Amino acid sequence: MIDVISAIATICSLYGNYLVIKKNKFGFVIWLISNILWVLINFIGVLNISQVIMFVIYGILNVYGWIKWKQT
Repeated sequence: MIDVISAIATICSLYGNYLVIKKNKFGFVIWLISNILWVLINFIGVLNISQVIMFVIYGILNVYGWIKWKQT
């Protein structure tokens, strides 16, 4: 199960990055989903607190990016 979630999170991470490069704000939403999945993976598998903190901060940055782009 963790392999499937990890594959989905990887695809979302890459696709979210691609969308942001293409200046599509929806990329931040996809990236946020991937960050949530990465946190979930850490709680299902071996807990790595540093990674959890990193992906939570990435999630906050995704929300911030979405808000800033929405204002333009």
